Amino acid sequence: MKKLKNVWLFLSFILMVAGMASCSTDDPTGVEVSRDDIIGTWKVTANDWTNSEEESNRNDHVGQTLSVRSDGTASFRGESFNWTLNKGVLILSDNRGRSIRVVILSYTEEEIQASYDCTFESEMYTEEGNYTFKRV
Repeated sequence: MKKLKNVWLFLSFILMVAGMASCSTDDPTGVEVSRDDIIGTWKVTANDWTNSEEESNRNDHVGQTLSVRSDGTASFRGESFNWTLNKGVLILSDNRGRSIRVVILSYTEEEIQASYDCTFESEMYTEEGNYTFKRV
C-alpha cells in the first residue's frame, strides 16, 4: 500500500510540473503574416462582439470594408487609424486614445479570421469579438 501511495505522489508531481511548464504569461500571438500580406481592402463577411456595457451583436458589420495601406494608415467604418504589425498581431490606434489589438488567427491570400479587443483609455470602455474578412 505504501508503494502505491508513492506512485500516486510521484505521478501527481509529474502532472503538476507538466502543467506549470505548459502555462505561458505571454500574450497570444497570431499566425505569421507580412505587411504585404495584409495590405489591401478587406470586406467583413462575419463578425460578433461584446462590450463592457454588456451589449453584444452578431454580423452587424457585414459588408463594411477595412482598408490597410502601405503608408501605415488604415480606415474602417469611416474612421482613420495608424497601424503596426508584430508576430501576427495588428495594432490599430487613433488620436482619440483608442487601441485595437487584432490577433490574426488564420490567413490565406483571400481570407483573414481574427479576434480583437478594443480599449478606450479615457472612457474605461472595452470591446472584444471576432471578424472574418475576405479580400476585395
